[in-house]
Amino acid sequence: MAKAVSSYRKLLKFGKIFEVDKDEDFKAAAMTYAEEVALIAQMRTQLEEDGMTVEKEYVKGRQNVCIHPLVQEIPKHVDCANRTLGILGEIIVKRGKKKPDEVDGLSEFRLTG
Repeated sequence: MAKAVSSYRKLLKFGKIFEVDKDEDFKAAAMTYAEEVALIAQMRTQLEEDGMTVEKEYVKGRQNVCIHPLVQEIPKHVDCANRTLGILGEIIVKRGKKKPDEVDGLSEFRLTG
């Protein structure tokens, strides 16, 4: 999960701007967010490779075409990532030494890449 480590480091670097990078809650939420982002990317890649449907074989040997299980799983993980990002934002707003509007270039921050 190299991507998760990269995203985690970027979040810690971002947290340092607000002096919350040493906060255990921030670090835990940042790790969770980074892992979710990496997992979502992995699931989307797998879904691209496999396609939107899979075949299941029942007891009597009959084949049945079904929607790929990842189609239902991805939104759950996206929701978790969004909630975790909200927690990170709350930590910055409530515990951060600087306020978000005091930081130059905040809108340029990106986790990708």
